Amino acid sequence: MAKAAKKALTKSAFLAEVAEKTELSKKQIDAVMTAIVELVQRELSGKGPGKLVIPGLARISATKVKAVKGGVEKKNPLTGGTYITKDKPAYNKVRLSPIKALKESLK
Repeated sequence: MAKAAKKALTKSAFLAEVAEKTELSKKQIDAVMTAIVELVQRELSGKGPGKLVIPGLARISATKVKAVKGGVEKKNPLTGGTYITKDKPAYNKVRLSPIKALKESLK
């Protein structure tokens, strides 16, 4: 019989565990998390540098992806039929890459 998959922590469980380890209240931990989210949003927005390193955890960067014009006729490799591509609007792409120490700890 296969083992049941472990479930990811919920927000409240995450806050409770961090509060227990740091001996701070859940409200204080929630305030810290809110501040971190606001900092990430500010740094990755159009006014910020578009990059942020969270020490010991990850490097986050945002890049703008240009719009792509549609209307090009292409061939479907599976069916052999043709189709016309659609327009793709410009969007912001967020990339998160873990710090080397975190990668190595998961090996």
